[in-house]
Amino acid sequence: MRRRTRDETRNLLLDTAIRLLTYRITGNGAGSLNPLAGVLLTDVIDEANREQQAANPKARKMTTGAAYNIWPSQLDFQLELTAHVLEATATPGMERVRGAALSALAQQLPWQQVLAETIEVDFRESFAEPAMFLMIGLEALMAPQDLAASEGPAKERYVAQTGELLSAILAYSGRRLRRGRVIDDLVWAIEALESGYLLRMRVDPDVPLRPSADGYSALAAAAIGIVEAFTETDGGDDAA
Repeated sequence: MRRRTRDETRNLLLDTAIRLLTYRITGNGAGSLNPLAGVLLTDVIDEANREQQAANPKARKMTTGAAYNIWPSQLDFQLELTAHVLEATATPGMERVRGAALSALAQQLPWQQVLAETIEVDFRESFAEPAMFLMIGLEALMAPQDLAASEGPAKERYVAQTGELLSAILAYSGRRLRRGRVIDDLVWAIEALESGYLLRMRVDPDVPLRPSADGYSALAAAAIGIVEAFTETDGGDDAA
């Protein structure tokens, strides 16, 4: 049998590695892929002790026993850490986002502008939260069953608070959800848009908020398009 060339061996192993990672992401492999797996509880204890003693040299050092009384295993720690990340990034800066929406509504601006100002504040607040990118990575790479076990409360809070704001904007605009659509559909569509633009913002900072001739940023214009696609005027379908 012919021996593989160096390039053939390289490509074979790289392709196999991709398949292995894909199996783990879907939860079908020998082990799941958790981006937090490298965050060892012992390392966290050491860092916490270092920070505590830097602030107060007399601070009592935390022991591994104290931590393992809370989390019997590294896996238990990772799962709760995942839930903690998701909770911390569910609604960053929500008070400022709500304030922007209420201010725009009070000024009786066009609904498109109300939505634009609201979503741009939300986007900037999200981008300013470093853990937001960790959250996106977790949602992309964790096995679905592990993610579902950790995201419950954070998911419910995000849908409730974001849905409340979007519902208020729809009521103000005189629009309603199209038949078969619910507010959750609109919430997740906007969330998908923002997540994609957050990742693009890291590489091309000018892309998401670049304005067009009408003054709306790319992010805002796309969000307006989503709302128009998911809703109709109270008088009936726009197309009709």
